[in-house]
Amino acid sequence: MKGLRIGGHPLHPALVHFPIAAWTAVPLLDVLYLTLRNPFWWQCAFWLLVVGTGMALLTMGAGLFDLLALPVTHPAQGTAQRHLLLMGSAWCVFIGDLLLHAPGVAPSVPRIVSGLTLSLAGLALTLAGAYAGGKLVYDFGVGQRDTHAGR
Repeated sequence: MKGLRIGGHPLHPALVHFPIAAWTAVPLLDVLYLTLRNPFWWQCAFWLLVVGTGMALLTMGAGLFDLLALPVTHPAQGTAQRHLLLMGSAWCVFIGDLLLHAPGVAPSVPRIVSGLTLSLAGLALTLAGAYAGGKLVYDFGVGQRDTHAGR
């Protein structure tokens, strides 16, 4: 399978770490803000949402090239579609969270609770999508030089 590659290596797996790391930290920063009421943590969450959703766009673009290179009859196609839907849904949830974290807006309790709820929902979707992505690589060999149809 040929997707988007740099130096022979697939680009999508190299990019996924950025949004996952940023999105994993957001609920922790929301809890810190809720506990300490220090605006610093709310603003850190905002900037991580900016980085995470921006890098996720690049990551999803690279992943789309990989998906388009995967033959329709490949046994991993269902898992690839699930991965796409879960990660796209996570991106949408984190965009909503980003809008709640608008800079210069003093967060009210409903805004804080809504933000925490969205960040936890987005994290759950991200983890489910990452699991599906792992299955693509480890169970189906997608993106590896010697691909196999599953074990």
